[in-house]
Amino acid sequence: MNWDIIYEHFIVKLKELLQTMWGWLLVLCGFIADFIGGYEMAITSVIVVVILDAFWGIWAAVKQGKYARSELARDSMSKIAAYGSALLILILIEQNVQWDSALLTSVIASLICATELWSISGNILIVNPNAVFFKLLRPALKGEIARKLGIGEDKVDEVLDGKNKEDNNNAKTTDE
Repeated sequence: MNWDIIYEHFIVKLKELLQTMWGWLLVLCGFIADFIGGYEMAITSVIVVVILDAFWGIWAAVKQGKYARSELARDSMSKIAAYGSALLILILIEQNVQWDSALLTSVIASLICATELWSISGNILIVNPNAVFFKLLRPALKGEIARKLGIGEDKVDEVLDGKNKEDNNNAKTTDE
């Protein structure tokens, strides 16, 4: 094998790559991917829960008869950017301190996922007030549901129970 030719081709391709903005961007993305390589589960989890929250948020908006605006997509993108920034800073801290584990990042990512699950649970109850597991959480989620519906906490049961009756009536007329 002729190492001189391999080395020469590598240098030529590297020069070509670094002569364009896209080449530099590709190098930067590669560097970032390598840098955060051990943190992929935390980052992936946060992105997935934000997307799930957006999905359930849109469904809840449609169920309420509200227009699912592009604002929801912007909110989701800003959440991903904000959470991503926080995680990146934590990764930098962990790398600078040279910790062997990603404990801090994992804990913060878990807290982010938990807050998004809270939001998702509220949206699920708006979409389907009879969802068994989430119905168990309903008393704890009243504040979240009230904020999403724009009503007082004292009206949540009334609204959700009204949706149950409405859904049951719609199901009966469909069956007939």
